[in-house]
Amino acid sequence: MKSLIQKLLKKLTYKVLANQKPGIITITGSVGKTSTKEGIYFAIKGLGDVERSQKNYNNELGVPFTVALWGGKAPGKNIIRWKLVFLRLIYFSIFKSKKYPKWLVLEIGSDGPGDLQNLMEMIPQGPLKATVLTAVFGVHLEFFKNLEAIYQEKTTPFNYVAQDGLILVNADNCDALRIKKEFGNKKTPITNKNGEGARVISYGFEKQADIMAFDFKADEKGLNFGIKTPKGDYEFLLKEAISAYQCYPILAGVGVALSLGVDVIQALKSLSEKEPMPGRMHLIEGINNSLIIDDTYNSSPEAVKYALKALKELPRVGRKIAVLGDMLELGEDSPKFHQEVGELAKSLGIDNLISFGKEAEFITGAQKHFLIHKQASDYLKNLIKPNDTVLIKGSQGVRMEKIVKEVMAQPEKAKDLLVRQTDEWQ
Repeated sequence: MKSLIQKLLKKLTYKVLANQKPGIITITGSVGKTSTKEGIYFAIKGLGDVERSQKNYNNELGVPFTVALWGGKAPGKNIIRWKLVFLRLIYFSIFKSKKYPKWLVLEIGSDGPGDLQNLMEMIPQGPLKATVLTAVFGVHLEFFKNLEAIYQEKTTPFNYVAQDGLILVNADNCDALRIKKEFGNKKTPITNKNGEGARVISYGFEKQADIMAFDFKADEKGLNFGIKTPKGDYEFLLKEAISAYQCYPILAGVGVALSLGVDVIQALKSLSEKEPMPGRMHLIEGINNSLIIDDTYNSSPEAVKYALKALKELPRVGRKIAVLGDMLELGEDSPKFHQEVGELAKSLGIDNLISFGKEAEFITGAQKHFLIHKQASDYLKNLIKPNDTVLIKGSQGVRMEKIVKEVMAQPEKAKDLLVRQTDEWQ
């Protein structure tokens, strides 16, 4: 039954996109997909009629929900909601609608080989105007043989870009030179008349990046930095940001905006309105006049390394405390990855390291280890002192936001500030 529903959704999604013909932008990668999706959405809002994936709608069910413009709860086992989703898809596949957006920004995810191929088969040839790759890291290794297999999976969308389209890659977290060589001249069914592939440009902090961030300066308002582009240099303030790594979505947004003819100043103005996302390096006032870095949306080895470095570099008096939960789906190398983040925390001089979960037991140097949320939060309540900064991070499966809720200064605001606060998660 499930496979039948997926087949119907796939077929109807294709028909809707073929009928409505919106311009499509896809975002995939090992980390940072949702933040990058938001950055691109805000950067190109000036085009008008732009919609993007809601929630975590990035798989074989989520993409059809987005294409159906379904803004309600995930249907789950609710037959009425499923009927409404299918009715919307059927309607949009038959009738041309003036209400349908001109642009769709789609987050697409992959947990195993072939997932992205399946999603790309939902998109007709032509509408894919840009595809963005945020990173190729060793995540979901439980389902992939090696890093090369992840590379092959994550670059799948590049084969479907329109002849006048854009391939945008993170120069710091991907092999941009290999991608330019392989896909910049690759002949595909939608290669242009000159036999050339789509344009490949890069963003990041490396000097060879086409769109580069530089000269980072943090203050109480956020992170100030410069942005180098082919159109000139610009200055930008990223509100409440504490780490250079939080700038990647801004750079990706500028890259896509440039490719679509959006004025950079207009794009940056719109990006300045973007609010910090819950669970993604979000700063929250903690108990005892402390500061919590809530990074509980998900976790991976590279993401933990970014977060630990940001914790260390944050210009605040007081101790630096890290509460690290399981990093899941890492396969047989999971113990090694957990050991490595513990060693990094030690080398950075993190004052207190606490681990949570079965896999996190392998984190080297943790002073305390917990398996129960209440025990961990009770310990933190006694540990946290004024001016301490507390990083809390873990994979979705270990629900580290439950710990954040117990040590935030205003737990009554949890529904507005934390991830996974809807009824289905309780």
